[in-house]
This record gives sequence, structure tokens and C-alpha cells, in this order.
Amino acid sequence: MVGILPLFVVLLIIVSFAMVVAVPVILATPGEWEKSQGIVWSGAGLWSALVILTGVFNAVPA
Repeated sequence: MVGILPLFVVLLIIVSFAMVVAVPVILATPGEWEKSQGIVWSGAGLWSALVILTGVFNAVPA
């Protein structure tokens, strides 16, 4: 059975990869920042939440 910690780690890796690819493309495309600003901030919030949750679940003894 897969625990919650590996799930958070996999999600963190996926979101990190998506942000590494998407943010430079959005910033480099003229006019795209105005349209995609909410998506970038939502992704940053999701990434931050995953970092915190991963740390919390890693610190809690099993």
C-alpha cells in the first residue's frame, strides 16, 4: 500500500517540473503574463502547500 508521503513527493515532483517548464514560457511569451498570472500564482501556492505538507508528514513518526 502506498503511503501519503510518497504520494506528496510524486505530486511535488510533477508540480515542480510543470512550473519549471511553464513559468519561463509564460514570462517569455509577449502578453501571456497578463492572461496566465492567476495560473502561475495558483501553481506557486500549490507547490508551497506540497512542500509544507511533505515536510510535516516526513517529520511525523510513523
